[in-house]
Amino acid sequence: MSFDELMQLVMDNLYISIGVALVVLFIVFRIWKTIRIHLGSKRYVKKSKKLRKKKFNGIQLVDKVQKKRKKGTNSYNKLKGRGKKRVKKYFVYKLEELPIVTRFSYGKLFKRSSDKLVIFARNERKIVKKVGVRKGLKNLIDMTNKYQCLDEMIHFLHNLPEAILDQQDYDIYLSDQDISIGYMIK
Repeated sequence: MSFDELMQLVMDNLYISIGVALVVLFIVFRIWKTIRIHLGSKRYVKKSKKLRKKKFNGIQLVDKVQKKRKKGTNSYNKLKGRGKKRVKKYFVYKLEELPIVTRFSYGKLFKRSSDKLVIFARNERKIVKKVGVRKGLKNLIDMTNKYQCLDEMIHFLHNLPEAILDQQDYDIYLSDQDISIGYMIK
């Protein structure tokens, strides 16, 4: 089939040709967009590893916050001025970082992941509280106040991205409250 015959076929079936061209363009655009999102997530994960070590280090934050709270307490409400600001900034960063890490870890190059991350508190086998990561700042703060687990939550959020990237189970047991804090991907 020569080029002239192909052009004649296209001109005879103009509407069908336009429809096929639009479908092909749509498929190519979706593949390009998915690849771009995946590669952007990969760059973000690489940058967030560096930020976790320097600026948003949960282990150092716990040491700084120890001095900014009332003695014998372990909740967000009992923090004083600067301590609250630092912890809130840390939580906001983690709630921004975790969905991207989840999308990168559970997604493929040509397929976007629609899995969602949920942080939960479990009392033996029953899930007591769930926190969705999308709009979970208030719920995360409420969880730390209710179960008196601010330091443990900071440690948990600090180590969580590595567990998600390795696709491993990870949870922390709080012996005082007899609960464990963990995550699941839905």
